[in-house]
Parts: sequence; structure tokens; C-alpha cells
Amino acid sequence: MKNIKYLSITLIVTILYFGLSSNNDYSKCMKATTQNYISQAGIDHISAQCEAFIKNKVMIK
Repeated sequence: MKNIKYLSITLIVTILYFGLSSNNDYSKCMKATTQNYISQAGIDHISAQCEAFIKNKVMIK
């Protein structure tokens, strides 16, 4: 019973770690789009690059 408890805690922590780390990369990448001097075309370009970067990272995992 004790082993099941530790195993379930480890599993939950692992899932949370991978779930939060992938979203954090996207947030860091999109930080440049919050500048007030960037145009809409620049925002779209950075968004496309960030999306491609994240998809590539997920596919490699």
C-alpha cells in the first residue's frame, strides 16, 4: 500500500512537471509580442515562429 502511494505521488509530480514546462517555453517565446512598438505583422511573425518552435520541440520528445 505504501508503494502505491509513493508511485502515485511520483506520477502526479511528473505529469505536472511536463505539463507546466511545455507551456512555460511558449510564454517565454511570446514575451516579445507584448512590446508596444511592435506591429501586427511582427506579432504574427513571432507567433508563427514560437508555434513552430514548440511543435518541433514536442515532436522531438
